[in-house]
Amino acid sequence: MKHKLVYLLVAVMFVLSMNPISYSYAASYSDSPSLVVGRNRDMQVFNAGEEVRFVIPIENVASSSAKNVIVTPTIGDLKDFPFEVDKMTINRKIASIHANSSEDVAFYLKVAKNAEAKTYPIDFNIEYETDLGSKQTLPAKIYVKIKNDKAQPSIKLTDLKLPGKKLPSGKTAQIKLELKNNSDLNLKDIEVKLAGFAPNNITLGDYVDTQKIRNIKAGEYSEVPFKIDIDSDLKSGNHTLDLIITYKDDYDKEYKEESKLYIPVEGTEDQETDFTLENLTYPKDGVDLNKDFVISFDLKNTGKQEANAVKVSVEQGTEILPKSASIKNIGKLQAGASNNVRFTLFAKDGVESKNYPVKINIEYKMGNGDSKTTQSMNQYVGIFVKEDESNSATPKIIIDNYNFGGEYVKAGSQFPLAVSFFNTNASHAVKNIKITLKSEGIFSPVGGSNSFFIEKIGSKGKVSKEVKLKANPDAKYQTYDIAAEIEYEDNKGNKYTASETIGIPVIQEMKLVIADVQKPEEIYTDTPSGISVDFYNMGRGSIRNLMVRTEGDFDIKDGSTYVGNVEAGADNYYDATITPKKEGKIEGKIIFEYDDTVGNHYTTEKVFNIEVLKQEELPPMDPMEEEMPEKSGINKWVKIGAGILVLIGIGVFIYKKRKRKKEEVGIDE
Repeated sequence: MKHKLVYLLVAVMFVLSMNPISYSYAASYSDSPSLVVGRNRDMQVFNAGEEVRFVIPIENVASSSAKNVIVTPTIGDLKDFPFEVDKMTINRKIASIHANSSEDVAFYLKVAKNAEAKTYPIDFNIEYETDLGSKQTLPAKIYVKIKNDKAQPSIKLTDLKLPGKKLPSGKTAQIKLELKNNSDLNLKDIEVKLAGFAPNNITLGDYVDTQKIRNIKAGEYSEVPFKIDIDSDLKSGNHTLDLIITYKDDYDKEYKEESKLYIPVEGTEDQETDFTLENLTYPKDGVDLNKDFVISFDLKNTGKQEANAVKVSVEQGTEILPKSASIKNIGKLQAGASNNVRFTLFAKDGVESKNYPVKINIEYKMGNGDSKTTQSMNQYVGIFVKEDESNSATPKIIIDNYNFGGEYVKAGSQFPLAVSFFNTNASHAVKNIKITLKSEGIFSPVGGSNSFFIEKIGSKGKVSKEVKLKANPDAKYQTYDIAAEIEYEDNKGNKYTASETIGIPVIQEMKLVIADVQKPEEIYTDTPSGISVDFYNMGRGSIRNLMVRTEGDFDIKDGSTYVGNVEAGADNYYDATITPKKEGKIEGKIIFEYDDTVGNHYTTEKVFNIEVLKQEELPPMDPMEEEMPEKSGINKWVKIGAGILVLIGIGVFIYKKRKRKKEEVGIDE
C-alpha cells in the first residue's frame, strides 16, 4: 500500500512538470506573424499608358512582428501582365510590419498601352522573418482593373494610288499602297505582302512581293510601291489581290491583318484614244503688249482607235486675246495620225507684267451610234507678258472678240456676225472709224454693205457691231478668213490703218433623200419576200458612216448593212429579206444612221406597211384521181410551172437591184 502511494505521487508530479512546456509551445506558436493581403480594400483601377502607384496592402493580424518583409510580383507570361517591365526582377522591402498593424507596399509602374481592358490577377510572393528568426513564404494574389480607351494596333489601307484612273491591260504599272497606323501605338517591323497572282491575270512586275517598313508612328501614313503586270487579254473590271500585313508593337507583340486589294483594269475594248501635243512651240522668252504671238503644235492621236469630231480650242482669260479663231474643228483623226494646229493671240495693252496660263482643250467623240461618247483632255502653257517700256501714245484698234452663232456655218446659209472692236490705248480715244470686211467671195453681206462706220471709241473702250452675212453655196468644207480693214484717226486728226482677221469654218450641208420602199404585191405568211429602197445624197456635203437596218414584227435576213460614205450627188440602195409569221397589216421601218463631216450624228426612219395573206394549204388528193393518171399529170405540171414563174420573178427583182448598185448613177440637185 505504501508503495502504491509513492507511485501515485511520482505520476502527479510528472504531469505537473509537463504542463508548463506545453503552454510555452502553444504561446510561442500563436505569437508567429500572420499576414493578410488586400483585406477590406477596393479594387484599384488604372488606364492604359499611364504611370501609376500600384499599392499592395499587407496587414499583420498576429501579436508578433514580421521582419525583413520582401514583396515580389510573380511574372509569368508578359502577355498576361498589364504593366511594362524594364528590369529582370522587381521587388519592395520593408523592415517590419508590427503586430496588429498594416503597411502599403507601393510599386511605381507604367501600364502598357496595349494592355487589354479587363481585370487582371497579379500574383505576389511575400517573404518575411519571425521573431525567432525563421523565414516564412506567403503566396498572394491581388486583382487590378485596367481600362483602355486607346485605339489598339491596326494598319489600314487608306488609298490605292494608280498612274491613272484605271490600269490598262497589256501594260506594266507601279501602284502605291497608302497605309495608315490607325492606332495610338507606334508600330514596327512592318511587312506588306501582295499575293493571289495568277497567269493570264495580274502578275508581279519584278521579283519583290513583300515590302518592309521599319516603323509607322501612331496616326501617321506610309506609302509602299509595287510593280505589277496586267495581262493583255484581261477584261475591264475590278480584279482582286490578297494584301497581307504583319507587324509588331513596342512590346514586341505580333499582329497580322489580311484583306482584299481591288485593282481597276481597263481592257483593250474600253481603252480610250489618247492625244499628245508634239512640236509644241510658243514664246518662252515673253511677249510684248499688243504684239501677235503664235502657239503651234502637232496634235497626234496616239491611241489605237479613230477619233471623231475632234475640236481644239484655247482658253486664255481676259488679259490675252485671240487674233485668230479660238476653236479649230479638225473632224476625224485616225489612230497614229497628226494635224498641225496654230493659234494667234496677243496681250492687250495695260495688263500686268507676269505669267499668264493659256489652256489648250482637246475634245473628241468615240464610238458609233448610241454608244458614242464625248471625251476631252487639256494642257496648259505659260505666256509671260513683258513690262511695257515704250509708253507709246499711238492708239490701236483690235478685234478682241467675235461670234457667228455656233461652231461653224453651213454653205449657202445666212448668219449674224457680231464683232467687238477694242481701243487698246489707255489714254487716247480714236474716232472716225471705218471698217471694211473682205472675204474673197466666200461671204457676202445681206441687206447692207460690207463696210460700217463708228464715230468714236474711248481709251480702253469697246464697240460691238453686227452684220448679216451669207456663205457661198459652193464653199468647200474648211475655215475661211474674213479680213477686217480698219481706218481711224486719233484726237489730233492723225490717220491710221490696221487689219484684223476673223476665221469662220464652213461645212457643206448633206441631204439624205429616201425613196418609197419597194415590196412584192402579195406577201404570204412563212414565205420569204424581198424589200428594197433607193436613197440619194441630194446635198453638197458627204454622208459619213452610213448604217442601214430593218425593224418590224417579222423575221429578217441580211437586215443590217454598213454602207460607209455616200458622196454628194451619189445614190445607192438597200435590200433585205423578210418572213412574216402572222397575217394582216404589219408595219415595219428601215432605219438610217449616219454622221456629217464634223461628226454630228443623225437618225432617219422610213416606215412601210405590208398586207400579209394567209398561206393557203393544198387540198388533199382525191383517191379517184389516182385512177385518172393522165389528168393528174396535167395538174402536176401546172403547179410546177407556177412555182418556176414565182422563182423567176424573185430572181429578176433581186438582179435589177444588184445591177443598180453597181451602176452608181449620179443625181443632179
